[in-house]
Formats: sequence, structure tokens, C-alpha cells
Amino acid sequence: MVLLFSTDPDGICHIETSGLDGESNLKQRQVVRGYTEQDSEVDPEKFSSRIECESPNNDLNRFRGFLEHSNRERVGLSKENLLLRGCTIRNTEAVMGIVVYAGHETKAMLNNSGPRYKRSNLERRANTDVLCCVLLLIIMCLTGALGHGIWLSRYENIPFFNIPEPDGHVISPVLGGFYMFWTMIILLQVLIPISLYVSIEIVKLGQIYFIQSDVDFYNEKMDSTVQCRALNITEDLGQIQYLFSDKTGTLTENKMVFRRCSVAGFDYCHEENGECWVSMKTSLKIGRFCTHLMTW
Repeated sequence: MVLLFSTDPDGICHIETSGLDGESNLKQRQVVRGYTEQDSEVDPEKFSSRIECESPNNDLNRFRGFLEHSNRERVGLSKENLLLRGCTIRNTEAVMGIVVYAGHETKAMLNNSGPRYKRSNLERRANTDVLCCVLLLIIMCLTGALGHGIWLSRYENIPFFNIPEPDGHVISPVLGGFYMFWTMIILLQVLIPISLYVSIEIVKLGQIYFIQSDVDFYNEKMDSTVQCRALNITEDLGQIQYLFSDKTGTLTENKMVFRRCSVAGFDYCHEENGECWVSMKTSLKIGRFCTHLMTW
């Protein structure tokens, strides 16, 4: 929706887009230039301007277009003038605007492609290997069928192994090659490792059992061990090299505890929350004293 009116005297609207991009900080949106000076609400029946904008897309940070007034004056539109579906208005009593995207053309709907299935590296590698095996099987069967058809076509007379049908009709080389293709499919189907997926799932169950039974993961306060809620998580645990986190509450358990502070080189610690460290000056004095003794 293009913002045309806001109860804020500066024509500003504050919105929260945590439902779209996960950011909880407030963002500002500005009324379209030319409507900021209006003191009253926009009357939809008297709206005579024309809006032309880009086609619907899923980019939340881009919006291009212009608004053409009745006097042919054009005003540029950007993302600062757009209120997205799914955002929440904050610190603003009321706003008014005109809808430019609706239904399945909104950016929120275009970004909602459904849940994405997460595949592990091992599963992706197994799928690639199985596809290679299928392609190899098709190539081998096509080669065998083509060779069988060419071999039958070289016989001038009916070969003894080519048994005719009850009505006396003999199978043509093309039809014989077609039958040979499916015959080789049946014979060489063991090339595709169908049981590989079953074996991988059994191994995953065993890994999860050992992880949940590990005593080192036992939490005395919660009286519980680690819980694996996904089978494919065990495959990528051993490949983790870096761990990034932007939520400090996850690491600090939402607790801010005073442990110690340093004033003029001396550490003042809390007896219950932190262990006292030897001050920097004291450490330097001890180091110098030990060095002096060693020189003697």
C-alpha cells in the first residue's frame, strides 16, 4: 500500500517488520511528496492521480514507480512510501493509502513458498550418485538394445534362435531391440542402490541413540539429556567449523550477572558470581620478583 496520509504531523509512519524479515526495530515510512501538507484525510472519491509501478516481485527492499497528479506532475515512489502486507504500525494512530499489490501479488505471499526441506550433504551426495547410476543404466540398456537390433538385421535368413509367433510372423529387428531394452532393464536393475537409503536411515537411528545416551550431555538442572529432533542433523555435526549467532540471549540465557570490574589495575570481583583474579600490577610485581631471584 502506498502511504498517502498519516496522523503524524511530519507525515511519518513507524512500522515493525518482524513478521517479514525478523527485525524488531522500528522503520520509518514517509507520505508521498505532495500529500504531506494535507491536514485532512485523503478522500478516495476525489483521488484522481495515476500510479505506475513495477511488476510484483518478492524483493522486500525494492519498490520503484511514480505517481502522476492531475496536472501531469510526476512524483517518484520508493520503498520509503510503501507499507507491506504483514507489517505492524507503531507509534502512529492512523494511516491511509492506496493498494498497489493485493492477493497473491503481495511481497509477503510471493516470499511464502512453503517449508523448505533441508537436505544434508550426505543425502545430496547419495541422490547425485543414484542419478548417475540411473543414467549409466539407461546408457547400457540403450547400447545393448541398439546392438541387438543391428545384430538381428544382419541375418538374411531367419536365425534359429528367433522363434516365430504362432501365426508365423517373425519379430522385426526394431521390435527385438525394444524388447531387449526392457530385458536389460530387468537384468541390470541391481545397479541402482535402492537399499542404500534404508541402510543410511538405520545408521542415523544408531547415531541418535548414542548421542542421546551420552552421559556428557546430561543436564542436572533440567534432568534431561540432549534430544535429536531431526535425523539429518547428525550428518552435519562433524562438519561444523564455525558457529555464528546474532542472538546474545541464546548464549547468555538472558542473564546479565556482575562478575568483576577493574579499577586502576585492581580487580574487584563478586564473591558469588565470579572468581577473583590477581590484578595486573600484582602479576607484574610477582613476575619481576621471580626474574630477580633467577638472576641471583
